[in-house]
Amino acid sequence: MLLQESMTIYTEESMMKIKPGYLLRTVAGQHVVVPVGEQAVNFNGIITLNGSGMLLWERLVLGATKTQLVDELQRHYQVANAEAEADVEAFIQKVISHHLMADHE
Repeated sequence: MLLQESMTIYTEESMMKIKPGYLLRTVAGQHVVVPVGEQAVNFNGIITLNGSGMLLWERLVLGATKTQLVDELQRHYQVANAEAEADVEAFIQKVISHHLMADHE
């Protein structure tokens, strides 16, 4: 499936990366993403992640394709490919809807 943010289209092999200016922290046992610097002005709030969301976020900070994210979920949680694909698509859609994905070439 193709994912889209405004005019940017992400395919299975598009390299995706989280925009700079967001930090993942664990606070009181909760995994939260907080904006820092200029992003703190642009993004109002925090994002709470579960364990799989934290895993996907950490990979996207470094840069990853959808295929790599699916493989990572399957490896870490031993889930079926279809389940991993659905979870990754849902996560990427949330990242895109909050405008947290860096521009790619």
